[in-house]
Amino acid sequence: MHGSLARGSGGYALLIELPDDPSAEWRISLISSLIRKHMRSHSSNMVLTFDGRGVSGHANHTAIHEAVSHLASTGQVTDDCCLLSLDTVGLFRKYLSFLELPVSWLWPSALCCVTGPRGYAKAKAAMFCHVTQMLWFRHLYIFFSRYMFINTFQMLPRGPRNLKIY
Repeated sequence: MHGSLARGSGGYALLIELPDDPSAEWRISLISSLIRKHMRSHSSNMVLTFDGRGVSGHANHTAIHEAVSHLASTGQVTDDCCLLSLDTVGLFRKYLSFLELPVSWLWPSALCCVTGPRGYAKAKAAMFCHVTQMLWFRHLYIFFSRYMFINTFQMLPRGPRNLKIY
């Protein structure tokens, strides 16, 4: 994991010692506490997370979404911090690679990120750092997944602030 982050975009990434396993069940209270602490220590103005389906349904991905959603719904995120969740798309769209660009460009989203050849090379190098997860299908993912080229995000809803009940 550390090697893949070194090849990242230069932003802050939360490094924690939790099992890097798609089936791992991470406690929402622990994850939200770690994320909140990290956001405060780095004065984060943007948080990117998975959506509720976790792209591939991975339990650890959905736990991160639940933790960020909890922070948003309980007013624990500053007003100037933008919370975005990565869209999970269907299997057909997921493996259209860069050919999926016109669909993503026209589909409603809060943010659409498209990477060029250098960004793709960085993402590919980061994927190869996950040696334990580089099974045969991961190689197909690297070459055919739209997530290596195109990512769309939606705004996460926020809960009420200063709610008064009489």
